[in-house]
Amino acid sequence: MRQILRQHELGRDPWRYPGEAGDGPQLLTLAELLVTAPSLPATAGVYIGPTDEVLLLAGVIDTVVLVVVHFENAGDGRGFSQAQVLRQQLRFAGELRACGALKRDHLYLLARCGFNAFDLDPGEDRAAALAQLQRFSVAYQRASGTLVQPRLRTQA
Repeated sequence: MRQILRQHELGRDPWRYPGEAGDGPQLLTLAELLVTAPSLPATAGVYIGPTDEVLLLAGVIDTVVLVVVHFENAGDGRGFSQAQVLRQQLRFAGELRACGALKRDHLYLLARCGFNAFDLDPGEDRAAALAQLQRFSVAYQRASGTLVQPRLRTQA
């Protein structure tokens, strides 16, 4: 069972990613979710790839409790945009998790975009990753996430 950094705490994840065997609820791909939309359980989880169009979730977002956004490589910024769309346009209030090629240096910015959970690479230092969420105390703009809330800089 994988370890997830969620709401400033490390915890176990019961969900299975697409293709994983085992116990626990299965995350659906976006295509699978849209095909099974009429018969979705009361709570569903979806695994989003970098090329997936998250606006397609608009009709079913109320049944989704977990969205996992996969980052293929450390320089790929599409997941940041997907998070913004989920939080701002679709008003998704559930768990928004980043997974894949994540480095602890990304966590603060991921949290500012609305991510509130992180599936870190097993080689990452969890304590150092947690410290990244407190990296800055002042921001120039508002953010989608509530995980990190620095004080907004006022105009002089």
